[in-house]
Amino acid sequence: MSTPAHLWLEDENGSPIVGGCLMPLRLGSIELKSFSHGVTIPVDTNRGKLTGTRIHRPIVVVKEFDRTTPVLYRAVCEGRTLKKAIIRMYRIMASGIEAEYFNIILENVKITTVSPYLSPTA
Repeated sequence: MSTPAHLWLEDENGSPIVGGCLMPLRLGSIELKSFSHGVTIPVDTNRGKLTGTRIHRPIVVVKEFDRTTPVLYRAVCEGRTLKKAIIRMYRIMASGIEAEYFNIILENVKITTVSPYLSPTA
């Protein structure tokens, strides 16, 4: 079963970048099709001791083309810094109701890549 996730963005002035979601409690959010991120820490393989500080891999999201797509293109092309991004993930309970259970809040966000992709099976 999938884990629903939604993204809320604020532009450099703190104004919402309105997505296409029409669900009442997620109105204006961007529905995410997938999400990935990783954190690693360098370790000496011989001794098992830490050799550095944590390294965050980029957060990568996949979303449908919507009204936010041109805004994200502009952000990457002009090197803009978005004020805030919030990713909210929802757990589907036994009753079938979705409950918010995990949030990621980012400030001073740089969009570094926009890669359009249309799946031939979608």
